[in-house]
Amino acid sequence: MQTHEPLYRRKKVTLVDALDRVIDKGAYVDGEIVLRVADIDLVFIGLRLLITSISRAEKLSGRRMGAMPQHRAEDLAQIRKLEHQLRALEHNLSQTIDVGKPKEASNGIAKLTLTLIELIKQLMERETIRRIDLGTLKETEIQKLGLTFKLMEKKIQQLKIIFGIKGELNLDLGPLGNLL
Repeated sequence: MQTHEPLYRRKKVTLVDALDRVIDKGAYVDGEIVLRVADIDLVFIGLRLLITSISRAEKLSGRRMGAMPQHRAEDLAQIRKLEHQLRALEHNLSQTIDVGKPKEASNGIAKLTLTLIELIKQLMERETIRRIDLGTLKETEIQKLGLTFKLMEKKIQQLKIIFGIKGELNLDLGPLGNLL
């Protein structure tokens, strides 16, 4: 379970913590870019960008984003499919064939890719927890999200075994600290 302690009170803040805060609180960028060639304006780009979580957008607007999903047979079928995939991955995880020791370069690329996937997964998990705390998710949505996150975790474990990656996924960002 993630802590809701403010970032400034934590001794160790990771990039995932900082990105989560931006998503939770929101960020707004308004700008203009003019592309010039030979001192002649040729292209104008106007940019208005709002980055925020669905829970923050719903709180700010006072309404639910999108239509209220209904409890559908497709949801239950998707839940059963996710449970089946999770069981199959859990069963096959210990039987994953050792493809040999990959070269260091491919191992590094695999670790970087999996670390970025883990970063995105953790950000989505934190938003899921906020939405659960706010009560804006239905039970079937919570179930589908939970199973999907478990499935992602098992697939990440499987890929770590295939690429011979040991230990936790993380990147040292030097003076910025760790990514995760």
